[in-house]
Amino acid sequence: MSSELFFWILAVLLAVTMLLGQWIAFALGTTGSLLLFLSKGTLGLSVISSIAWNNANSYILIAIPLFLLMGEIILHSGAGGHFYTGMVALMGRSRGSLLHANTLCCAVFSAVSGSSVATAATIGTVAIPEMLKRGYQPQIVFGSLAAGGTLGILIPPSIVMVLYGALVQESVSKLFMAGVVPGLVLAGIFLLYGVLRVYFNPKLVPGPEANSSSGQPGVSRVEAIIHVVPIVTLLALVLGSIYTGVATPTEAAAVGAAGALLLAIYYRTLTRKVFADSVMATVRTTCMISMIIIGAQILSTALTLSGLGREITGWVLNLGLSKWAFLACLVVLYAVLGCFVDGISMIYITLPVLFPAITAMGFDPIWFGVFLTVLIELGQITPPVGLNLFTIHAISEGHSFAEVVAGSTPYVMLILLMLLLLAIWPELATWLPATL
Repeated sequence: MSSELFFWILAVLLAVTMLLGQWIAFALGTTGSLLLFLSKGTLGLSVISSIAWNNANSYILIAIPLFLLMGEIILHSGAGGHFYTGMVALMGRSRGSLLHANTLCCAVFSAVSGSSVATAATIGTVAIPEMLKRGYQPQIVFGSLAAGGTLGILIPPSIVMVLYGALVQESVSKLFMAGVVPGLVLAGIFLLYGVLRVYFNPKLVPGPEANSSSGQPGVSRVEAIIHVVPIVTLLALVLGSIYTGVATPTEAAAVGAAGALLLAIYYRTLTRKVFADSVMATVRTTCMISMIIIGAQILSTALTLSGLGREITGWVLNLGLSKWAFLACLVVLYAVLGCFVDGISMIYITLPVLFPAITAMGFDPIWFGVFLTVLIELGQITPPVGLNLFTIHAISEGHSFAEVVAGSTPYVMLILLMLLLLAIWPELATWLPATL
């Protein structure tokens, strides 16, 4: 069977199954299984059991449920709420201080979450009622939280980076280190945007007197620090153990999950319901991710055995595109996909086909992992399937989805600016690993 026919079978079957509402995991697995059968017959189908076992038995992927559990416990136990209260108190009562606290809290919480949705939900649950009550304009509140939540997959630990590293066989520790500086730069861009918005349009936020700490004007600096220190300590334990080489990402994830349990005990909120809700949320997300991984690996193996992956790489290279024109095409591709497909699915749909061409074009895999993570951030806040948009809308106290989208739209441009900075100064994503 010709490569052209294989390609059209791949494209049409994937498109049809997704349009029919089939789960991404089954769409990938079904397409891959058919390609295996067409290229190698029943012998090709015999590798599916090995694919499922090898991925389910992956040591590095154990980090995913552990990082998820860490974030879920912090979310359900209320530890994130205490952290937000402390950060707001430390920010003082300047005009717009709660808005700026949103970005800072999301940036710090990202380092103990690994998930953009968990970051947005944790900070948003506490921040939205307080800020709306004090007179902050709803759109700017929703936008800051939806965009701030995207930092959860860029500032390590990042579940997206774990999946990318496992798929392309790159060091997760190096990916984590590569994400630090871009994550801090993007958080700084978000913060600067908020400051400038408030400066040029003060009516978006209330006066300084409305910015007391979560309705508790008497919260002292010492009390605020006591609220902040536990989360920061957990952050230092998790990231510090990875960066110093004391622990692997999987071991650090276990430390983080245990630390989150200790935080819940410290705040006396570790009930049976809190623990059960955290575990069940972790299990649901882990099962979804695991199924997508197995389905995608079936498709990836089919592309390799059929030779279609090699053919596609050769076709891309023969187009005569320059390195940067090819990158611009990737940005457009992922921006469009991000409007309809979640980030994890995007990785596993595209990388088996495109990654050989990406490396053949001369892009560093570590740098591209960070670049791809920022592209996935973009998809988190672009409708109609922006997960952060739905998360913020669910806790927006009855405000319309259109308001959430309108508030997040300026941040789309800021993320595109971050992509441009990474293209111009790739050292942003390679500086830290080179210095450690």
